[in-house]
Amino acid sequence: MVAQEVHTSHLLDEIRRLARAVGAPERIVPRRELDRLVSANHQGVVVVAAAYRYAALSSVLAGATTGVLFADGIMDPQNLGALIRSALGAGFDGVVIPSHRAAGVTAAARRVSAGATELMEIAKVGNLSRAIEQAKSAGLWVVGLDEKAEDSMWTSDLMDPPVGLVIGAEDRGISRTVRMQCDGLVAIPQHDELGSLNAAVAGALAMFEVARRVSIRSSDAPR
Repeated sequence: MVAQEVHTSHLLDEIRRLARAVGAPERIVPRRELDRLVSANHQGVVVVAAAYRYAALSSVLAGATTGVLFADGIMDPQNLGALIRSALGAGFDGVVIPSHRAAGVTAAARRVSAGATELMEIAKVGNLSRAIEQAKSAGLWVVGLDEKAEDSMWTSDLMDPPVGLVIGAEDRGISRTVRMQCDGLVAIPQHDELGSLNAAVAGALAMFEVARRVSIRSSDAPR
């Protein structure tokens, strides 16, 4: 839907072109109708989409070459959206989230992900511990981020791809049952005593460390 008050621009023309390409109809409506639909700054254009369709866990795990992110109880949809965006940027193969006591791929998460939710395979599972067992059976080392871990993220062999990376909840970290499923725990070394990093920041650092190792492996491979 496009507000009547919006002026024609190259960006609006591109949005219309993309909408036509996927067969999405366009409606011209008063801006107040868009204001009723969304509380965010819509800038005169709103897309009404269907409910998010999650991928099967088997599809996420199949042929994983870099890593899979396991989000254990992330409650803030903005943190989840940021993690999904970082996962896509780091070349991760997929994201797994629990169906209970955790944020799902909501409108807020999709907005913060800047489109990454539409490009990344995301599975929602009833039992995260069981999903991690399947990941291990598929050949992934599973490592959890824990600020109190003795092993450093920079040097641990567990961070070698492909890896299943577990990020814990914002307040309590990784749950006990999920922690027991991890092959090991690593910490992000810090120079201060502020404690743990924001979940989205910590996850991004860890995923891009895995991506760095993928890059090194690729550059060392014989040509």
